[in-house]
Amino acid sequence: MNRRELLVTAGALAATACSPQQTAGPGASSQAVSVPTGDPFTGDKLMADVEKYVSFGTHRTGSPGDISTSEWFAARWKSLGYTVEQTEFPTPNADTRVAKLRFGTEAIDGFAQPPLSFTPEGGLNSPMVYYNPKTAKDVANRIAIVHIPRAPGAPNQPDLRPMIERAGLAGAIGIIAISDSPSGEPVAINTPAELEFPTPVLIVAAKHKAAIDAAVAAGTPAKLIIEGPGGFRNGKNTVAKLGQAGPWVIISTPQSGWFTCGAERGPGVAMSLALSQWAAQKKLPVRFLFIATSGHEWTDAGAHVFHQMQAPKPVETMLWFHLGASFGGRAFEEGTPKPLDTPNLARTLMLTPDLMDSAKAAFAGQPVISEPALADAAKALGEYKLVVQEGYPSSTGFWGANTFFHTPIDGADGTTGAIMEPIVRAVAKVIEDRIARG
Repeated sequence: MNRRELLVTAGALAATACSPQQTAGPGASSQAVSVPTGDPFTGDKLMADVEKYVSFGTHRTGSPGDISTSEWFAARWKSLGYTVEQTEFPTPNADTRVAKLRFGTEAIDGFAQPPLSFTPEGGLNSPMVYYNPKTAKDVANRIAIVHIPRAPGAPNQPDLRPMIERAGLAGAIGIIAISDSPSGEPVAINTPAELEFPTPVLIVAAKHKAAIDAAVAAGTPAKLIIEGPGGFRNGKNTVAKLGQAGPWVIISTPQSGWFTCGAERGPGVAMSLALSQWAAQKKLPVRFLFIATSGHEWTDAGAHVFHQMQAPKPVETMLWFHLGASFGGRAFEEGTPKPLDTPNLARTLMLTPDLMDSAKAAFAGQPVISEPALADAAKALGEYKLVVQEGYPSSTGFWGANTFFHTPIDGADGTTGAIMEPIVRAVAKVIEDRIARG
């Protein structure tokens, strides 16, 4: 299978998983239904679910941690009385056995940036040369170094993808991308599942830049090693439905990502589970659909499958609320790993005009999200962008970044129950207000 065949295969798998025979199995589970009567929105309960989610490990699509997350969602939702469907689809396998740069006495571990291209057996051996667009030919048949300094205080690293692509086109045999991130850790870049790039790319942390600079100046030979396994594996979307009549209220959250995704995905995951319990308790005059999408790091691959194969039509939907990235994370002191007890400010809440007054009242006093942005397909990011593009008449969604966004150290300590609790209560208030208006 090549990447160009990937989306066709994904559609076929989705169609199979959505057949009546497949849907009836999980939906007809004999698992006992027991809806807890307590408050699902307490900070302690939310934090416990974030910690459980992080405990599954790396959440790359189709990884053991990602599959465990899918089954955890399914079991929780079945226990609350939801009908559950799971849809499988393939994405590339981004795991590697070795992803390393060696020179002199240095041995630097990094992240092999997809789309993966592997080095020959024994690695690539060459001097390293910085890529400069004015002298691009200098990197031909060499290991190219790309780096763009981050502006002081900027919440994200600069976009390295264009420079990586130009270095590859200039004939580099391998590329080292120095990641200048707020955390100092290497930052993985979301990638279209169908994208192909023939040059091996390793992302390394900025803390190694001084050693790399010295090696470049001295002409020290380097060895780049990126080894498989490669291939493809299947992720799972999990859909849970509750209610027999009325318009749909859709609540979506991505579950997958490059690493453990504590602050990036954890709050959305925990709030989705809490809201599903709340919805089962409330017995509101609508049908609820909860969707946890895998494939997010492959540029929303799982969300595309859901929109193509299973999502209710806009005319059938009263509200779509998307719980995206990093909106419930905590802030960290610039230049240190010291966590603060205040919310992460690199977050956005976007919504359709009909929800503005309700959202302003519900999120009053919560930094940044107390002033939502109006829905705009040109400005929307993440999986919420698909919702806006498809014209759902009443929708809202979060997205953002955090200090440890897309890094190996984004753990459960990237959020707190005290930060998440007021957010999820406000989300529930917006949903209730919208249902009350009919």
